[in-house]
Amino acid sequence: MSGSFSAAGVRQYCLHMASLRQREPWATGASIIGFAMTAVYVVVILAQGNNSFSETFPWALSMTTGAVLAFTSTLVANLAVARGLLLGAAAVFGIIGSLAIFSVGLGFLLAAVAAVIGSARVSSNRL
Repeated sequence: MSGSFSAAGVRQYCLHMASLRQREPWATGASIIGFAMTAVYVVVILAQGNNSFSETFPWALSMTTGAVLAFTSTLVANLAVARGLLLGAAAVFGIIGSLAIFSVGLGFLLAAVAAVIGSARVSSNRL
């Protein structure tokens, strides 16, 4: 039946639209750095032995939010949405990087810089 939506059809359309533009390498880098620094944070905090996972989870979730925003920006076809997602990721990474400067903050600040560069490249459409 024409005009009806299926999960496979929607997925195929989204993949097609995302493939219409090149991936922004700085956004990909920001998401990889964000996920890696989150993993480092969780391992280091849990290895110390004085914090439970329930105390660590809210921080890990907020760190993962920035990485997911940066990763999602590589999947959307709309450049304005991608720019907004990257700016949101840069804000999250910048705040977390500032708060955690003495442990894993430098990595998150690096991810924030990568997200800002990716946002600038998406804005100028220099992909």
